[in-house]
Amino acid sequence: MRWITLASLLLVASAAAVRAEDVEHTILSANEAFDKAWSTRDITAIDKLWSHEPYVFVVHPSSKAPEMGWENVRTSFGAQMSRYSEFAISMTGAHVHVNGDTAVVVGLEAFAGKRVNGDIVEGKAIGTRGFERKGDQWLVVFHQATPVR
Repeated sequence: MRWITLASLLLVASAAAVRAEDVEHTILSANEAFDKAWSTRDITAIDKLWSHEPYVFVVHPSSKAPEMGWENVRTSFGAQMSRYSEFAISMTGAHVHVNGDTAVVVGLEAFAGKRVNGDIVEGKAIGTRGFERKGDQWLVVFHQATPVR
């Protein structure tokens, strides 16, 4: 009987570990979708990836203050995107922490772009992104990029 109980506990623990890995994979996929939307300057994709709530915020590397609330966040992305004719961003070394229906991803962002005036811009930032689960989707609730100097 003890073997059956022990085997049952091991199966439950194994299933929980697989579910945690699935959740992390889903969050990392949402994180990569954010990079792709930003890199293609696709505001429609940004709309779909973000939670449209008053508590969301973004701090771009050039920000002087956080942009608070969905409308301000969306406007800031539109303004940022309009400054570039080309842009690419990717996060490496992403670490995920999940706590129930919230998650944080932190990693090193590399970005490169060509501004509409022809200037070339490139650099690195420490990127931190927050996500919340709504239904079966993980949506961005904050993004902060701190330039690495």
